[in-house]
Amino acid sequence: MGDISYAPLIEDMVWSYSRVKAFYDCPYRWYLKYICKLHGKDMFFSDYGSFVHKLIELYYRGEKTQSQLCDMYLQEFKSRVKGHAPGQKVFANYFKSGLNYLRNFTPFPYNMIAVEKWVDFSMDGIPFIGYIDFLGEKDGDLYVVDNKSKTLKPRSTRLKPTKTDEELDDYLRQLYIYSVAVEQELGKKPKYLCFNCFREQFLIEEPFQEKAYAEAKRWLSESVAEITKETDFRPDIEYFRCTYLCEMNGHCEYYKLSQKKR
Repeated sequence: MGDISYAPLIEDMVWSYSRVKAFYDCPYRWYLKYICKLHGKDMFFSDYGSFVHKLIELYYRGEKTQSQLCDMYLQEFKSRVKGHAPGQKVFANYFKSGLNYLRNFTPFPYNMIAVEKWVDFSMDGIPFIGYIDFLGEKDGDLYVVDNKSKTLKPRSTRLKPTKTDEELDDYLRQLYIYSVAVEQELGKKPKYLCFNCFREQFLIEEPFQEKAYAEAKRWLSESVAEITKETDFRPDIEYFRCTYLCEMNGHCEYYKLSQKKR
Protein backbone atom coordinates (compact mmCIF):
# COMPACT_ATOMS: atom_id res chain seq x y z
CA MET A 1 0.00 0.00 0.00
CA GLY A 2 2.88 2.36 0.73
CA ASP A 3 3.61 3.10 -2.96
CA ILE A 4 -0.01 3.73 -3.92
CA SER A 5 -1.82 7.04 -3.53
CA TYR A 6 -5.55 6.77 -2.95
CA ALA A 7 -6.00 10.54 -2.88
CA PRO A 8 -8.14 10.74 -6.07
CA LEU A 9 -10.56 8.18 -4.64
CA ILE A 10 -10.62 9.76 -1.19
CA GLU A 11 -11.16 13.27 -2.56
CA ASP A 12 -14.43 12.08 -4.16
CA MET A 13 -15.79 10.72 -0.87
CA VAL A 14 -18.74 12.05 1.08
CA TRP A 15 -17.81 12.12 4.75
CA SER A 16 -19.54 11.18 7.97
CA TYR A 17 -18.39 11.23 11.57
CA SER A 18 -18.17 7.43 11.66
CA ARG A 19 -16.03 7.45 8.52
CA VAL A 20 -13.50 9.81 10.08
CA LYS A 21 -13.55 8.07 13.47
CA ALA A 22 -12.93 4.67 11.87
CA PHE A 23 -9.59 5.94 10.59
CA TYR A 24 -8.43 6.92 14.06
CA ASP A 25 -9.65 3.63 15.50
CA CYS A 26 -7.50 1.76 12.98
CA PRO A 27 -6.24 2.99 9.59
CA TYR A 28 -6.27 -0.54 8.20
CA ARG A 29 -9.91 -0.99 9.21
CA TRP A 30 -10.63 2.22 7.29
CA TYR A 31 -8.76 0.89 4.26
CA LEU A 32 -10.70 -2.38 4.24
CA LYS A 33 -14.05 -0.66 4.68
CA TYR A 34 -13.79 2.45 2.54
CA ILE A 35 -11.12 1.66 -0.04
CA CYS A 36 -11.68 -2.08 -0.53
CA LYS A 37 -15.41 -1.68 0.28
CA LEU A 38 -15.56 -5.07 2.00
CA HIS A 39 -18.72 -6.12 3.80
CA GLY A 40 -18.41 -6.17 7.58
CA LYS A 41 -20.01 -8.66 9.93
CA ASP A 42 -22.63 -8.11 12.61
CA MET A 43 -21.24 -6.78 15.88
CA PHE A 44 -23.05 -6.96 19.22
CA PHE A 45 -22.55 -3.40 20.46
CA SER A 46 -23.39 -1.72 17.15
CA ASP A 47 -26.39 -4.01 16.57
CA TYR A 48 -27.66 -3.28 20.07
CA GLY A 49 -27.27 0.48 19.69
CA SER A 50 -28.97 0.49 16.30
CA PHE A 51 -31.91 -1.53 17.62
CA VAL A 52 -32.60 0.77 20.57
CA HIS A 53 -32.12 3.82 18.32
CA LYS A 54 -34.81 2.43 16.03
CA LEU A 55 -37.22 1.85 18.90
CA ILE A 56 -36.78 5.42 20.14
CA GLU A 57 -37.36 6.68 16.61
CA LEU A 58 -40.59 4.68 16.30
CA TYR A 59 -41.90 6.21 19.50
CA TYR A 60 -41.24 9.78 18.42
CA ARG A 61 -42.72 9.16 14.99
CA GLY A 62 -45.91 8.06 16.74
CA GLU A 63 -45.69 4.55 15.30
CA LYS A 64 -45.28 2.72 18.64
CA THR A 65 -46.47 3.30 22.19
CA GLN A 66 -44.22 2.72 25.18
CA SER A 67 -45.73 -0.71 25.86
CA GLN A 68 -45.36 -1.63 22.19
CA LEU A 69 -41.67 -0.69 22.37
CA CYS A 70 -41.20 -3.19 25.21
CA ASP A 71 -43.03 -5.89 23.26
CA MET A 72 -40.95 -5.25 20.14
CA TYR A 73 -37.74 -5.28 22.18
CA LEU A 74 -38.55 -8.68 23.67
CA GLN A 75 -39.82 -10.19 20.44
CA GLU A 76 -37.11 -8.97 18.09
CA PHE A 77 -33.97 -8.69 20.22
CA LYS A 78 -32.53 -12.01 19.07
CA SER A 79 -33.08 -11.29 15.37
CA ARG A 80 -31.88 -7.68 15.56
CA VAL A 81 -28.83 -8.10 17.79
CA LYS A 82 -26.85 -10.82 16.06
CA GLY A 83 -23.29 -10.00 17.00
CA HIS A 84 -21.38 -11.99 19.60
CA ALA A 85 -21.19 -10.33 23.04
CA PRO A 86 -17.95 -10.50 25.07
CA GLY A 87 -19.70 -12.83 27.53
CA GLN A 88 -23.01 -13.83 29.07
CA LYS A 89 -22.66 -11.24 31.82
CA VAL A 90 -22.25 -8.41 29.31
CA PHE A 91 -25.11 -9.76 27.19
CA ALA A 92 -27.43 -9.96 30.20
CA ASN A 93 -26.43 -6.51 31.43
CA TYR A 94 -27.13 -4.86 28.09
CA PHE A 95 -30.38 -6.75 27.57
CA LYS A 96 -31.73 -5.89 31.02
CA SER A 97 -30.65 -2.26 30.94
CA GLY A 98 -32.31 -1.76 27.55
CA LEU A 99 -35.55 -3.33 28.79
CA ASN A 100 -35.49 -1.25 31.97
CA TYR A 101 -35.03 1.90 29.90
CA LEU A 102 -38.07 1.11 27.78
CA ARG A 103 -40.19 0.12 30.79
CA ASN A 104 -39.37 3.46 32.45
CA PHE A 105 -39.34 5.43 29.22
CA THR A 106 -39.56 9.17 29.77
CA PRO A 107 -39.83 11.47 26.74
CA PHE A 108 -37.22 14.19 26.35
CA PRO A 109 -38.18 17.50 28.02
CA TYR A 110 -38.15 19.30 24.66
CA ASN A 111 -40.60 19.88 21.86
CA MET A 112 -39.64 17.68 18.94
CA ILE A 113 -38.47 19.34 15.74
CA ALA A 114 -37.17 16.14 14.14
CA VAL A 115 -36.13 12.59 14.96
CA GLU A 116 -33.38 10.76 13.07
CA LYS A 117 -32.94 13.91 11.04
CA TRP A 118 -30.89 13.38 7.89
CA VAL A 119 -28.30 16.13 7.39
CA ASP A 120 -26.44 16.69 4.15
CA PHE A 121 -24.21 19.75 4.15
CA SER A 122 -20.81 21.10 3.19
CA MET A 123 -18.18 22.67 5.41
CA ASP A 124 -14.95 24.13 4.04
CA GLY A 125 -15.66 22.24 0.83
CA ILE A 126 -16.07 18.92 2.67
CA PRO A 127 -19.36 17.15 1.86
CA PHE A 128 -20.77 15.66 5.05
CA ILE A 129 -23.78 13.49 5.88
CA GLY A 130 -25.25 12.05 9.05
CA TYR A 131 -28.30 11.61 11.25
CA ILE A 132 -29.22 13.74 14.25
CA ASP A 133 -30.96 11.36 16.63
CA PHE A 134 -33.27 14.05 18.02
CA LEU A 135 -33.55 17.78 17.48
CA GLY A 136 -35.69 19.59 20.03
CA GLU A 137 -36.74 23.05 21.13
CA LYS A 138 -37.53 24.57 24.53
CA ASP A 139 -38.14 28.23 25.32
CA GLY A 140 -36.84 29.19 21.88
CA ASP A 141 -33.57 27.31 22.30
CA LEU A 142 -32.40 24.32 20.24
CA TYR A 143 -31.26 21.01 21.72
CA VAL A 144 -29.35 18.33 19.81
CA VAL A 145 -29.69 14.90 21.42
CA ASP A 146 -27.61 11.80 20.74
CA ASN A 147 -28.77 8.42 22.06
CA LYS A 148 -25.86 6.57 23.64
CA SER A 149 -25.57 2.98 24.86
CA LYS A 150 -22.06 3.78 26.08
CA THR A 151 -21.65 4.86 29.68
CA LEU A 152 -20.71 8.54 29.80
CA LYS A 153 -20.39 10.72 32.87
CA PRO A 154 -21.53 14.31 33.27
CA ARG A 155 -18.73 16.86 33.30
CA SER A 156 -16.85 17.12 36.56
CA THR A 157 -16.40 20.38 38.44
CA ARG A 158 -12.60 20.02 38.64
CA LEU A 159 -10.34 22.72 37.23
CA LYS A 160 -8.20 20.14 35.45
CA PRO A 161 -10.29 17.97 33.08
CA THR A 162 -10.60 14.35 34.15
CA LYS A 163 -10.36 11.40 31.76
CA THR A 164 -14.14 11.17 31.71
CA ASP A 165 -14.32 14.90 30.85
CA GLU A 166 -11.96 14.29 27.93
CA GLU A 167 -14.03 11.32 26.79
CA LEU A 168 -17.16 13.47 26.91
CA ASP A 169 -15.44 16.10 24.79
CA ASP A 170 -14.48 13.45 22.23
CA TYR A 171 -18.10 12.40 21.84
CA LEU A 172 -19.33 16.00 21.77
CA ARG A 173 -17.21 16.62 18.68
CA GLN A 174 -19.78 14.78 16.55
CA LEU A 175 -22.62 16.94 17.85
CA TYR A 176 -20.65 20.11 17.22
CA ILE A 177 -20.15 19.04 13.61
CA TYR A 178 -23.88 18.34 13.30
CA SER A 179 -24.43 21.84 14.68
CA VAL A 180 -23.02 23.19 11.43
CA ALA A 181 -25.99 21.66 9.62
CA VAL A 182 -28.40 23.00 12.26
CA GLU A 183 -27.00 26.51 11.92
CA GLN A 184 -27.08 26.38 8.12
CA GLU A 185 -30.67 25.13 8.02
CA LEU A 186 -32.30 26.94 10.95
CA GLY A 187 -30.15 30.05 11.11
CA LYS A 188 -29.00 29.59 14.70
CA LYS A 189 -26.83 27.30 16.76
CA PRO A 190 -28.04 24.82 19.37
CA LYS A 191 -28.10 26.04 22.96
CA TYR A 192 -27.30 22.59 24.36
CA LEU A 193 -25.74 19.37 23.12
CA CYS A 194 -27.14 16.36 24.94
CA PHE A 195 -26.53 12.66 25.45
CA ASN A 196 -29.40 10.33 26.28
CA CYS A 197 -27.43 7.64 28.14
CA PHE A 198 -30.31 5.22 27.95
CA ARG A 199 -28.71 2.24 29.67
CA GLU A 200 -28.18 4.37 32.80
CA GLN A 201 -31.38 6.34 32.20
CA PHE A 202 -29.98 9.84 32.53
CA LEU A 203 -29.60 12.84 30.25
CA ILE A 204 -26.42 14.90 29.96
CA GLU A 205 -26.94 18.52 28.85
CA GLU A 206 -23.80 20.35 27.76
CA PRO A 207 -23.95 24.08 27.04
CA PHE A 208 -22.83 24.93 23.52
CA GLN A 209 -19.30 26.37 23.52
CA GLU A 210 -18.03 28.50 20.64
CA LYS A 211 -14.42 27.44 21.22
CA ALA A 212 -15.30 23.74 21.05
CA TYR A 213 -17.40 24.44 17.92
CA ALA A 214 -14.42 26.01 16.15
CA GLU A 215 -12.13 23.18 17.29
CA ALA A 216 -14.54 20.52 15.97
CA LYS A 217 -14.68 22.18 12.56
CA ARG A 218 -10.91 22.45 12.48
CA TRP A 219 -10.60 18.78 13.54
CA LEU A 220 -12.80 17.69 10.64
CA SER A 221 -10.82 19.66 8.05
CA GLU A 222 -7.47 18.47 9.39
CA SER A 223 -8.68 14.86 9.64
CA VAL A 224 -9.89 14.73 6.04
CA ALA A 225 -6.59 16.23 4.88
CA GLU A 226 -4.64 13.66 6.91
CA ILE A 227 -6.65 10.72 5.58
CA THR A 228 -6.32 11.98 2.01
CA LYS A 229 -2.53 11.96 2.31
CA GLU A 230 -2.35 8.53 3.98
CA THR A 231 -0.69 5.73 2.00
CA ASP A 232 0.32 3.11 4.58
CA PHE A 233 -2.95 2.45 6.49
CA ARG A 234 -1.14 0.52 9.19
CA PRO A 235 -3.17 -1.67 11.57
CA ASP A 236 -3.68 -0.76 15.21
CA ILE A 237 -4.18 -4.10 16.93
CA GLU A 238 -5.89 -4.09 20.32
CA TYR A 239 -7.69 -7.26 21.42
CA PHE A 240 -11.03 -5.97 22.70
CA ARG A 241 -11.52 -3.33 20.01
CA CYS A 242 -10.50 -5.68 17.22
CA THR A 243 -12.62 -8.57 18.51
CA TYR A 244 -15.80 -6.84 19.59
CA LEU A 245 -15.90 -3.44 17.87
CA CYS A 246 -14.32 -3.91 14.43
CA GLU A 247 -16.69 -5.31 11.83
CA MET A 248 -13.74 -5.83 9.48
CA ASN A 249 -11.88 -8.35 11.66
CA GLY A 250 -12.96 -11.26 9.46
CA HIS A 251 -11.02 -9.70 6.57
CA CYS A 252 -7.99 -8.56 8.59
CA GLU A 253 -4.91 -10.74 8.25
CA TYR A 254 -3.20 -8.82 11.05
CA TYR A 255 -6.03 -9.66 13.46
CA LYS A 256 -6.02 -13.31 12.39
CA LEU A 257 -2.27 -13.50 12.97
CA SER A 258 -2.63 -11.93 16.42
CA GLN A 259 -5.26 -14.55 17.30
CA LYS A 260 -2.90 -17.37 16.39
CA LYS A 261 -0.30 -15.93 18.74
CA ARG A 262 -2.67 -15.81 21.71
